[in-house]
Amino acid sequence: MSDEFSKPVRFAATALRAAIDRKWPTVERTLNRLNAECDAHGLALALVAWCDAFAEHANDGMPEFGRIRVATWNVDTGEVGPAPRESVRWASDLIGARAAGDEAAFTAQLDRLNAIRDGAERGRYVLELIESVALTIRSTPRGYARMGEQNTGGTR
Repeated sequence: MSDEFSKPVRFAATALRAAIDRKWPTVERTLNRLNAECDAHGLALALVAWCDAFAEHANDGMPEFGRIRVATWNVDTGEVGPAPRESVRWASDLIGARAAGDEAAFTAQLDRLNAIRDGAERGRYVLELIESVALTIRSTPRGYARMGEQNTGGTR
């Protein structure tokens, strides 16, 4: 993998590990470096890496595209359902598009992010994605999306 592709993925991994450990200053520094040292394509690669980390955790390995569903949950109430904030809804839509292997939907979510004129607000959306993935990894068992399959033969 060339440095052009590996650098944003390394930044993504560093930011996610820091978010899992709740080291928010490290997350912020890493995202600042990602923005300063990588172009828009680099950010897109980081977004893919975060979505893939979610899917890999949920499935206990990378699922086939289209074989995982994403449900949002309100961390304050524990309720599963619609996202309480637009930024959480965007993060869920981005993860869902990537998990489905739907390039058009994923690109539409990137366009949605890029349409936000305020850089701080765009950053908040990206941070919401990282926080959602980190919270899922911290709060759910690895492979949770597959639990019960052996007994029920069900799909995700």
